[in-house]
Amino acid sequence: MFSLESRLKRRLLVGVLLVSVVLAVTVLTQVHKQQKELLNYQLEQVARALILSDLQGTAQTWDSDPALHLDVQIWDADGVRLYRSSEQIDVALDTPPGLSSVRSGHQHDAVELKVFTLSNGQRTVQVMHSQDLRDQLYWDAELDVVIPALLVMLVGAVMVTLTIRKELEPIRELADELSRRDVGSLQPVVMPHAPAELGSVVSTLNRLLVQLDTSLQAHKRFIANAAHELRTPITALSLEVDNLMRGQSMVQMLETAARLKLGTQRAQHLLQQMLALARLEARTKARLRVTVDLQHLAQQSMMDLSALASHRGIEFALDASGSTLVQGDADDLRLMLDNLLGNALKFSPPDTVVEMHIVHQGQSVTLMLRDYGVGIAPELRERILLPFVRVDSTIEGAGLGLSIVQEVVLNHGATLLLESPADGKGLLVRVSFPDQMSASKG
Repeated sequence: MFSLESRLKRRLLVGVLLVSVVLAVTVLTQVHKQQKELLNYQLEQVARALILSDLQGTAQTWDSDPALHLDVQIWDADGVRLYRSSEQIDVALDTPPGLSSVRSGHQHDAVELKVFTLSNGQRTVQVMHSQDLRDQLYWDAELDVVIPALLVMLVGAVMVTLTIRKELEPIRELADELSRRDVGSLQPVVMPHAPAELGSVVSTLNRLLVQLDTSLQAHKRFIANAAHELRTPITALSLEVDNLMRGQSMVQMLETAARLKLGTQRAQHLLQQMLALARLEARTKARLRVTVDLQHLAQQSMMDLSALASHRGIEFALDASGSTLVQGDADDLRLMLDNLLGNALKFSPPDTVVEMHIVHQGQSVTLMLRDYGVGIAPELRERILLPFVRVDSTIEGAGLGLSIVQEVVLNHGATLLLESPADGKGLLVRVSFPDQMSASKG
């Protein structure tokens, strides 16, 4: 894992260094060029000023002003040297017109000179600089540029380092805030001064924390309710076992065994529903979707529940129109239908009909199940979808059927509505699936 701060510092400091080097080289090149042109221009202008000047006044000027860094020789038309600013100068008259480089003195101690020669036929003027002097002047001018450039580069590097550290401070604050938390600390993170880029991360993190807290609270409630619901049948089974052990006759023992078997079946059904709901809620990845015929699944579910329906004098009625094919998980959809029909049987009075209609309407396939039971009051319809919530506590059940149906519906991208039938009797359950078959054909 790399450090964002270190990476930013390295890249920006390298960038500052490269920019400074390029800028320094460019400026030094220009300074050298300008300095050279300036010195050459100085030689030329002095030569032009001296070509017609008074020789005596000129000699006095150069002798009294060594700060000009110039040496001068003046010759007449006959090649006689009229003036020499320094006895150390040993430059012949035959230097070419304009700028040239010549050597002055003997070979072992010769000095490189830059000479500007100007002649008007009556007088020849030679104005010269020592090359060493010119190099020193170049160096002094370049130092005047390089030192401020180095200071600017240093200041830039310090500003980059401090700015990066300052701007990344909110990330360190977020890391410190999260490191101080434990498993139970799921309160939203508060960072009022976070930048917009980090603010979106904090908002996403807070949404995740809220969802995680909601999920944990729901699981805690589920476990608490499950423990409460299981306590009653387990206690009843324990009592029936005691009764069986104390049975005085075969008839009593058979009656107790029958109740024990019924209680075991109820506990088994409760556990199956709890496991089914837990499996649906814990699923993080959608299962493979296949083409499922809702009408065929409904027929199978009705056949499996037909014995229980006949025992209570209840009939099933099923009709379908249009396509009844949907994309989904056949096992989950069968679980949904079993719970819907099981609830309808449980709350329907004897000698009534449980009606199911499957229709293809517009862009959806809709399943409608109608019973003639007590129905559900409008104010309870949202709450009844929660686990372990029951409409009538006198009717046997754990309140998990509609919770399982809701989970299956959500996993399939469908919608679930609990409505009152037009005549006001019983309950109408409406499940609408998106028309994925038509969409796939298109």
